[in-house]
Amino acid sequence: MALPFHRPHAAVAPMDLFGARIAILLPAEAAGGALSMFEDSGMPGYGPPLHVHHDADEIFHVLAGRYRFFCGGRTLDAGVGDTVLVPRGARHTFLNTGDGRGRLLVTMRPGGFERFFTEVFEAGLDAAEDMGRITAIGERHQIEFLGPNPLAG
Repeated sequence: MALPFHRPHAAVAPMDLFGARIAILLPAEAAGGALSMFEDSGMPGYGPPLHVHHDADEIFHVLAGRYRFFCGGRTLDAGVGDTVLVPRGARHTFLNTGDGRGRLLVTMRPGGFERFFTEVFEAGLDAAEDMGRITAIGERHQIEFLGPNPLAG
């Protein structure tokens, strides 16, 4: 049986990665591996490369801003309060299309993907210079990068 978990907001240490700020809110270990949650925030034009999670569903809930999602060949626009589910194995990405910093609450099911962010952050890697190493770390965490973000101009 999992124990109750509480992490005060002041105890969350955000990581600046890939042009975004990632804050791990609920690590997989706290939920018996069933899920994990993090906040992903970035400025207009921010979005990750096209990618796929081979082992996890990804659920996005828009806390602030506007986003365009590309998932499984479909383009979806989402604003504050909207939720988007990306099933495991689906090619996807997103882009902040708003006028200011956007914020997404992201839930991964099962959890554990947050370790990818921690590993990249602790290694001090930069996507512009270290994508080969980042790709190798991604493979260990069941993420495959497929190319540039097709939503970015």
